Amino acid sequence: MKNLVFILFFVITGIQFFLVDINIIALLFFFLNYLLIMMIMYYHFFLEKEYSPFISAYLIFNLLFFTIAPLAQISNIDPVLLRHVNYLPYFWEQTVFANSCILIFNIFFFISYIFFKKQNTIVVAYKINKKLPFDILIILLICILILFANIDFIQQKLMTPTWKLQFDNAKSIKIIISKVLFSIPLAGVAMCVMYFKKKSNKPVNWLIIGISLIIFLLLIVVFKNPFMEKRSGLGPVYFSLLFLFIPRLLNNNIKTTIILYLSLIVAMPLLAVFTHVNSSFIEVVKNPKIIFSSLNEDVLLSNFNTLNFDAYANFLATIENVSIYGFSMGEQLSNALFFFIPRSIWSSKPLTSGQFLGNYLIEKHNFWFNNISNPFISEAYLNFGLIGIIIFAILFAYLLTRGLLFLKSDDYLKKLLAFFTAIHMIYFLRGDFTNGFSQLILVSFGIYIIPKFLGYIHKGIRLW
Repeated sequence: MKNLVFILFFVITGIQFFLVDINIIALLFFFLNYLLIMMIMYYHFFLEKEYSPFISAYLIFNLLFFTIAPLAQISNIDPVLLRHVNYLPYFWEQTVFANSCILIFNIFFFISYIFFKKQNTIVVAYKINKKLPFDILIILLICILILFANIDFIQQKLMTPTWKLQFDNAKSIKIIISKVLFSIPLAGVAMCVMYFKKKSNKPVNWLIIGISLIIFLLLIVVFKNPFMEKRSGLGPVYFSLLFLFIPRLLNNNIKTTIILYLSLIVAMPLLAVFTHVNSSFIEVVKNPKIIFSSLNEDVLLSNFNTLNFDAYANFLATIENVSIYGFSMGEQLSNALFFFIPRSIWSSKPLTSGQFLGNYLIEKHNFWFNNISNPFISEAYLNFGLIGIIIFAILFAYLLTRGLLFLKSDDYLKKLLAFFTAIHMIYFLRGDFTNGFSQLILVSFGIYIIPKFLGYIHKGIRLW
């Protein structure tokens, strides 16, 4: 099984190098990165004993966004216009430098990951508390209150096309509601699953917790559906539910890698039919043909030549921007680290790197919008250059190995947070950093910090 899957990945991706028509030197540097990714995949499949969905997500991101997509895009560049999907002019020399940066990042990341894994091996023991049913009921009560307190908000989202919501004056507050409060039911599900894992439970509690579990799941369907949440937010939620309820489906590195790969090339374009439809949920219910008509539009037929896979092209744009204006020296990074400070208080707060880069493309290359992705490595280069790439790679590897300790814990809130983060990594690596980081922090409050804090209040338990 391992050999077959590895060979299939190697061949399916590798055959592209014989089909594309790009500069041979540029192709060589793509191939070097591809070989390194295959080396990491070999380690992940055959040598890594622990289950690590983090590396599965890392591999899939690199294969799709930094190998398959850019090769397809460059090979299909218009010979007259000679520009990328983001309107940036194409120069093969620029791709050589970009791939050199990616190669450096991957080398330092892989070495650091192996090193830190050997250092971070102690998993803190966790004993399920006897008052867990009481904790679950508290979370359930809070979730029901959240539902009734936000009925108007939910109705607004279901009755308004997604594209109109970006003009909402209360957008920041509603993001907190959507990402923090609407994520709490997922924590409730994890706590219910943890309860059922106990060896000795009272029969009366089984009924109560079972009913609570059903309510939590119904709340997730209400709070987290294609008309309420973007694809980047839906994926980690429903993958986490699969992880909790059908662990055999996602319990080893090969299965997770395959499922993530298929999800991004098949399931995500299909999901875009719902998340990108220019109609509200109510309009779709009244006229389901809206969805079926969308199946014939580009939103369904999106492929590697579209802006869904613009991460590599945007990294090239960052390189060009830096060559003209220099490094930001942490200015762009400050937006992400202090995302919780509103612009009304911090009037000079920098734009997100995606908006910053989008404005640059609009100004210099007549691009048409500024809400674009900007990959993690691009953020590193924009702020601190090659030194930033090395530092970001090492720090990223360290944090992932710490996440593995959470994944191994018997505390299902830690386990949930770790797995959610692993799936979120694909969106995080695609960028931009501010959106990926802020969303992860906000969701972490909903699925981990708030439930732990509630337990801390009435039992005095430690948060960490």
